[in-house]
Amino acid sequence: MESGVRRPNEPVATSVPRRRTAFIDALAGLYAAVLVSATHYPRPQDLLGANPPSDKLLHFLAYAILGSLAAAAAAARGGWNGPRITLLAVALALFAAADEITQPFFGRAVELSDWLADLAGLAIGIGAVVLWTGRQALPATAPAAEAPGQSAGESRF
Repeated sequence: MESGVRRPNEPVATSVPRRRTAFIDALAGLYAAVLVSATHYPRPQDLLGANPPSDKLLHFLAYAILGSLAAAAAAARGGWNGPRITLLAVALALFAAADEITQPFFGRAVELSDWLADLAGLAIGIGAVVLWTGRQALPATAPAAEAPGQSAGESRF
């Protein structure tokens, strides 16, 4: 295979230091744990105060952050391709569904509109990281795009 040419669905190689990758992984995991704790807290008004923002805005922002952290962790582990982005998005959508479906066990209500706000947040969070890192799926004959001053395959993380 020629240098600078990728096969379809081959991830873009990255050179992220292991410590930074471990930090991003830990941050994403910790955030997911805090998110689940917050979404299952029986009295959310105790956490949010007297005049909380819109529930749907909170869902959107919470999952945009989760999507961006998970996407950053995935990007640090080896770059992007179409199936990898899709797998991450589906896994996080299922996580959001499980988060929503288990809330009645803690005195909270399940709302389809909450899950839809979660999905919108995930799409924005993942999409932002994919665009920022430049790790989009490329055709087999196109060389990987490089930012000025960046070596081939080097991640911006």
